[in-house]
Amino acid sequence: MSSTFSHLVDPVLEDPGDPFRHYDSRNEPLADRLYLPCGIDPHEHVCGVAFLHPFPQSQDVLEARVIHNHHWEDFAWLIATGQCLAAPFQAQPIYVFEATGPFWQPYRHALHQAGLATATVCGRQTKHARATQTRKTKTDVQDAANVARVFKNGDSHASRIPPEPMASLREYSRLHLFFVEQSVAIQNRMYALRYQIHPDFDDLISDPGIATALALMQAELVHPQKILTCDDQDLTTLIQRASRGKLGTPLARALVQSAQTTFRFDYAADALSFNLRLLAEAQLHIQHQLLPRLRQCIEDLLIQVPFEHHLDELPMFGPIVIGSFLGELGCPTWFHSVDSVVAWFGLEPSVSESAAKTTGRSHLTKRGSVYGRRTLWLAARNWSQYTTEGRTLLRKEMHQHHLAYDGAVCALAARLARIAFAMLRDGSHFDPNALNL
Repeated sequence: MSSTFSHLVDPVLEDPGDPFRHYDSRNEPLADRLYLPCGIDPHEHVCGVAFLHPFPQSQDVLEARVIHNHHWEDFAWLIATGQCLAAPFQAQPIYVFEATGPFWQPYRHALHQAGLATATVCGRQTKHARATQTRKTKTDVQDAANVARVFKNGDSHASRIPPEPMASLREYSRLHLFFVEQSVAIQNRMYALRYQIHPDFDDLISDPGIATALALMQAELVHPQKILTCDDQDLTTLIQRASRGKLGTPLARALVQSAQTTFRFDYAADALSFNLRLLAEAQLHIQHQLLPRLRQCIEDLLIQVPFEHHLDELPMFGPIVIGSFLGELGCPTWFHSVDSVVAWFGLEPSVSESAAKTTGRSHLTKRGSVYGRRTLWLAARNWSQYTTEGRTLLRKEMHQHHLAYDGAVCALAARLARIAFAMLRDGSHFDPNALNL
């Protein structure tokens, strides 16, 4: 029997924008086989399931029901039903999930561990498939059937599971990025509160994120009323201890002087001071407890990577960036070109054209790994700020391609992704000449 996907294995037709589209989760190409798709619409407690007829010209639903999520009896039914329905057609069952939140992952991992093929579609694809139908109805079973139809149209994705240690690197680096973003949110919140209760406070300290400023917030000595009621010697001692002797009496006097002259009000003084204290404690805990522990875990795993790489030679590629890049990439052998890697990180420009006319400036596709894209963007931004080569390339992108700052940083991030993958693929060292300055 011919396969629906036989036309997709021609390397000439391979879509560089989606390197996982033509494979299942086991790294096997979707060709020379007949697949019986099982669409699964997962929710927290239940899943809609629908088995579609394997023949390309048929959209018949062979079996459909709602099963429990993370339930072993229903999991056994899912496997047995797939094998039973596929056998008469000499087909292979493949389980296609709508990737909604975390609810699809336990079943997907279990099926993958059992050696069965899986694939994924996104919620946007299911919604578009539902919109093509005449009757406006929506149920879990109907959505599951639409998920299977998206697969039959050749638009699903493999959603491969990376091996160790890349799988653990992915999880560690994602949590690290989460805490970094929470740290930034805390800093922004602290600034808003400080400006409300003491507008001149940040002007007296070079960096409001340093230990001295955090110590003052912990001691609830930001509000002018609190500063004026504090003993001058106690305030000086606190500053000296927090700054390790670098600051002391001059800053204490400046704070007292500012507290006496600043524009202030007595709105919720105790509540705002207490809020600053909690935020400062959270910031210190993230910076000195959580992030160092995650960094150590990432560094330990990088030693276990089974192939040679020299990514630490790249500018701004420290352990965190390398761990995120390797974790989000998975296996370098999954990708056949540098363009497919750039597409996987969502750093390629989208195409917008109608009637041979472009409809405006191209934006990034922002598909694939949002975590990897964010990490590469941060690395490129630091590269453009703190290295001579980065600043030169940033100006080149802005002037030659008429890009704004953010667009030029995205172009640098795509360039970093290309160079990093080429180094992995070839096992080569970093060559500054590859930057094309």
